[in-house]
This record gives sequence, structure tokens and C-alpha cells, in this order.
Amino acid sequence: MNQAKDKRQMILDIAARIFSRYGYTKTSLDEIAAEARIAKGTIYYYFPSKEELFITVVSEQAQSFMEEMIRRLSEIKGFENRLRFFMQEPVKYACNEMPIWLDGLKSIPFNYDEHFTRYRQMNKERMLQVLTGIIREGIDEGMVSDNILAERLCEVLNDWFLLGNQSIMVVDFEGLLRRIERDHETIMQLILNGILKRG
Repeated sequence: MNQAKDKRQMILDIAARIFSRYGYTKTSLDEIAAEARIAKGTIYYYFPSKEELFITVVSEQAQSFMEEMIRRLSEIKGFENRLRFFMQEPVKYACNEMPIWLDGLKSIPFNYDEHFTRYRQMNKERMLQVLTGIIREGIDEGMVSDNILAERLCEVLNDWFLLGNQSIMVVDFEGLLRRIERDHETIMQLILNGILKRG
């Protein structure tokens, strides 16, 4: 890694720590610069605004989570175990990490919506790709009913249980996450009993 990339990554790491501690609204670029022991102008060299810095931090953390989840998923054997893990890990991540990020994203001006919409669409497509692979493995293993349309099932699971549909408005996001986490096993039983091949 060259010096510019090192400095950019250092800013991102420190910003992630401070945003996580104080939230988006209460964090200033002055605080990030002070902790990084750099001039505030150096942050502007790499990130044109606090909003851009925040969105980049959220995007990188989501990317790291996705890579780690895919790595761990590759070590899990069997369709049911892989599906359970895939359905549970994003909810755990959201419960632990997302509330502070969502709070910040609500505070970002509207002119950043297009950037964030692109980022969400990219993540949704990656999640759907992984989920579709798991469902197809279940079909290939003879575990999943032939009557199930794999792509449609994956869209429903992603949109509702993995919160991948940005058009679904949630007033009490934390409450929804707690409910999904609490009901995860029941939901999995309903899904598996409904899609598993019989006889």
C-alpha cells in the first residue's frame, strides 16, 4: 500500500471508530483530524465532505462484513446449515452495527440519496447472488421442492427478512430487528417446512 492509500485508510479507520462512538451528528471532522493527528484539510483532500466520509465508512464496513460472511459460509456444509447461517448473520450484524449507521444516514442531505441508493442496490444484488447460490444448492441436493421459483423466493427472503427492499418503510427499525432476531428460528422452520421437498 502506498503512502496516500495508507493515510486514506487511517482516516477511514479513525472515522469509523469516532462515528461508532458518537454517531454521525455529534462527530466533527475536527475531532477526526485531531485523533488522526492531521490537518482537517487533509481529510478534505481524500473526502470532499463529512457526508462522503461517512458513506465511505458505512460502505467499507458493509463490504468487510460481506466478505467475512462469504468466507465463513464457505466453511459450512449442508443446505439447511448454510441457509440458517446466511439468514441469521445479516440480522445479527444489523442489530449490532446498523442502528448508528442508519441514524447517520437519516441525517445526510438529500443530494446524497443517489449515491446511497447505488450502494444499497449493489449490496442487494450481492446478497441475492449468494442467497440464490444457496437455494440452487438445495435444489441440486434434492432438498428444495421443484415447485419453488428460486429467484422469486430469494427476492422475498432478501426484501423482507434481510431488509433488502429500500422501499419498505420502517418506523421502529430497532424494534423490527429485535422481532426478526427473536423470531428467527420460527421463521426458518416456516421457510424450510414450506420449501423442502416432501417424501
